[in-house]
Amino acid sequence: MFMSYQRAFTLIELCIVLALLAILAQIAVPSFQDFLERNQQQALQDQLARAVQHARMHAITHRTRVELCGSIDGVNCHSDWSQGWLFREVKQIAPLSVTRLAPDKKRLNWSGFQTKIQFTSNGSSPIGNGRFYSCHKQHISWQLILNRQGRLRTASSSENEAEAARCS
Repeated sequence: MFMSYQRAFTLIELCIVLALLAILAQIAVPSFQDFLERNQQQALQDQLARAVQHARMHAITHRTRVELCGSIDGVNCHSDWSQGWLFREVKQIAPLSVTRLAPDKKRLNWSGFQTKIQFTSNGSSPIGNGRFYSCHKQHISWQLILNRQGRLRTASSSENEAEAARCS
């Protein structure tokens, strides 16, 4: 006679496995959220750096003055950079490029002598120097510093810590 043995998990074994999975999920979810936030911050930094470099190169190649400014509506310049920015030639009203950011997160800040950046035909920004920065959990995630020559650089971690009061 042929006997068949059934193999299965008991209810206790199943409950133990589910409890372990729940514990692992509680550990993994916050780490995953921090990972996503860091990636979004890096993407914003890269997007902004490309926009500044593009505006500077446009000024140099077309031998004209170009301005880059924060914009809430995508048409006019404002001091608020958190919803996006636009760039245009100074003598023109219509923007050459508009970048819109998600309105739910106010991560991007600008601190400079003026609310907008102007690049001259030689690529310099004599009155538009300053810094872009982004805050996350009361700390500066990153900073992009623009000097008078129109060059952009990323701040070091010690510079970010020194400027942490900006995020309070």
